[in-house]
Amino acid sequence: MAEPFQNHSREMIHLYEKLNLHLNAQTLLCNQLETIADELPRRVDNQQCLLAAQKVYPVVMAAHSFEENELFPALMKADPSNAHLATTIERLHGEHWEDESFAHEISDTLKSFVAGREKNIDKLSYMLRGFFEGLRRHIAFEKEMLSSLLGEAT
Repeated sequence: MAEPFQNHSREMIHLYEKLNLHLNAQTLLCNQLETIADELPRRVDNQQCLLAAQKVYPVVMAAHSFEENELFPALMKADPSNAHLATTIERLHGEHWEDESFAHEISDTLKSFVAGREKNIDKLSYMLRGFFEGLRRHIAFEKEMLSSLLGEAT
């Protein structure tokens, strides 16, 4: 399965680097959301909540846009007959949709919390943890599966 990716092309090296940048940005976002969840309700920083609310959706969308529009097509072009790869990409596409929807909800809820409209701290904490834990699993899978494929091309 790995042979098609061992072409050492500039394109694959560039994709590998961009993938890592997006995965790192999402990991930083997860860490920020975990800090907020850990500080609820006593030491929460409203400015930190607003910053996270403003960036959660754009960070997730930027990563997914890169994967859907650049990475996945390049991988399929490199190995078009790989049914396992096609199935994996379809799975990731579904996860992207769910993550994007959840990111939008997290953004709205954080803004409501700062504005005083969201009073249920347990709900917010549960939402944040559900989101960043799910996103971390997604990141780990991508690092294992996609980075290894692209890493073979570097």
